[in-house]
Amino acid sequence: MLLFAINCTIAQKNKKMNLLIFTKTNGFRHDAIPAAKIAFEKLAKENKWKIEFSEDSTVFTSQNLAKFNVIVFLLTTGDILNDEQQLAFQKFIQAGGGFVAVHTGTDTEYKWPWYGELVGAYFIGHPPTQSANLIIEDRTHLSTKHMDKDTILWKDEFYSFNKNPRQNVKVLVSLDESSFNVSDQAFLKEKKLIMGDHPLVWYHEFDGGRSFHTALGHMPELYEMTFMKKHLTGAVNWAGKVN
Repeated sequence: MLLFAINCTIAQKNKKMNLLIFTKTNGFRHDAIPAAKIAFEKLAKENKWKIEFSEDSTVFTSQNLAKFNVIVFLLTTGDILNDEQQLAFQKFIQAGGGFVAVHTGTDTEYKWPWYGELVGAYFIGHPPTQSANLIIEDRTHLSTKHMDKDTILWKDEFYSFNKNPRQNVKVLVSLDESSFNVSDQAFLKEKKLIMGDHPLVWYHEFDGGRSFHTALGHMPELYEMTFMKKHLTGAVNWAGKVN
């Protein structure tokens, strides 16, 4: 554990970003995964990051995770880590590591309470993909400073969550529920998709590390947009304590 903490501290001081980008799914698998991986490859070249893609849960050991600054759950779903792997991930965060959840982080590891606190909330459902207004609450964060308007029209699959995480996190972007149809599907009527106050992007420091969540990123074409690439770059840099 001591060696693990020392290695993490050295990596952070040198600011040489080394990312583990994890795309394992044990539930719905998004068509956007290939496009999202290509986007991260381009971002790695632009930002001089070192990246490693994996869908193999056995990479989650304390020794292996010690070489990374940030772990990205990129479109993950379901139960993807066993007990030992969960412990290694938890120790990584406690040693000062960073975490970024892209789109489906809240649709992952439902039975792991610590992870639920790390990511902030759990997914419960969504209406059909459509356009809606994003409310940019904070344009000073690394992940939102390129968003030059208070309200932005955005097309995506908009998740609703089992709770509002606002009291435990800093919300960067929320959703204007009056700008789209949030409750028109009969098979979802039993789900309380209307949240009122509806955060989508947030961050917080948690259990010694940093956690960033964005619900944006359902469709492949979104990862070709400069807007989304800047959003992800800022998220990773914040989680990795750069700038």
